[in-house]
Amino acid sequence: MASSSGSKPVPGRGLPRSLSKKMTRATTILVDLPNEDSSVVDSELVPPSLAPIVPILRVANEVEKEYPRVAYLCRFHAFEKAHKMDQTSTGRGVRQFKTYLLHRLEK
Repeated sequence: MASSSGSKPVPGRGLPRSLSKKMTRATTILVDLPNEDSSVVDSELVPPSLAPIVPILRVANEVEKEYPRVAYLCRFHAFEKAHKMDQTSTGRGVRQFKTYLLHRLEK
């Protein structure tokens, strides 16, 4: 009996079933939450593989109101450090976090 697992080409159909499906990539949507405290959001989004940058983000959040430029530089340094730690963004949640941090820097 023939198997329908998709590993062998089916005569007259061309590519094997597993290769005929097209891969698509969904876009990441960032939502600004007006009532959320940014310090809580920053600290909750850091993936475990990027834990060493949490203190930098905490300082950025603490000095945000008095010294916004210093906070920006802290976040920028945190992004650079995160990128050096995982350049290909292969860790779980790393790409999403780095994207969030870039959007935060653009504000």
